[in-house]
Amino acid sequence: MAKQRISLTLEEELLDKVDSEAGRKNLNRSQMMEEIVQDYLSSQGLDTAVVFCGGEQGQSMEIHEGKPVLSHVLDHLTGEEIDRIILLSGSNQEEIENHFGSSYRGAAIEYFEESEPQGTAKALSKTGERIGKTFLAVNGNVLTDVDVEDMLKVHRDEANIATMALTTVENPSEYGVVKLKGRTILGFEEKPDPGAEPSRLINAGTYIFEPEIFSQLDAEGLDTVFEHLTSDRNLSGYIYGGKWKDTR
Repeated sequence: MAKQRISLTLEEELLDKVDSEAGRKNLNRSQMMEEIVQDYLSSQGLDTAVVFCGGEQGQSMEIHEGKPVLSHVLDHLTGEEIDRIILLSGSNQEEIENHFGSSYRGAAIEYFEESEPQGTAKALSKTGERIGKTFLAVNGNVLTDVDVEDMLKVHRDEANIATMALTTVENPSEYGVVKLKGRTILGFEEKPDPGAEPSRLINAGTYIFEPEIFSQLDAEGLDTVFEHLTSDRNLSGYIYGGKWKDTR
């Protein structure tokens, strides 16, 4: 991983403590500062999630096992200690807001409505002023049990702008199949011929983004954004083997 030189100004007393700890661990000052920053970042969990639930078909409000699909999505998010949820509800806002109100199982709910549908990337771009840190984003019609804390560790290790959760399916030719090398996503192949798939991995509809993503959202759909990220090797893949169901 490439490194950059920076300069820091610290109080002498604090710097003495850094040097003392570096000596105890047999590290130089730069290595010690890097370890301190990594430890700090690793201790910071995610608390904000964006949910794409503005599809014209209203799939996120369809009933699944006795309640709306979106309820299952929010159950998972709150179970992962997300306490702020921004719903990109589009034209479905009235129905969704009437059902969920301003909170759900202790998490605050915010809404963002588009006057006209502009695509997932454009919708996400409008939330940039509300989000200034690493955040989670999920598809509101997909049921998963992704371990967000574990996914965040991978995201931080890879230090890319975005990380996409990946799952395996029996018939990958029905989806956009992921080309993966190590943890780096190299690209996607849309509905390849059976037997010619580069992998059995597909997009699982859960993402972790850095705030830098907002400078990348010049396309209408996230698929195009992801293609741009792969060309710059800025998209990581997190493979998990848990529950996954696309309710469309």
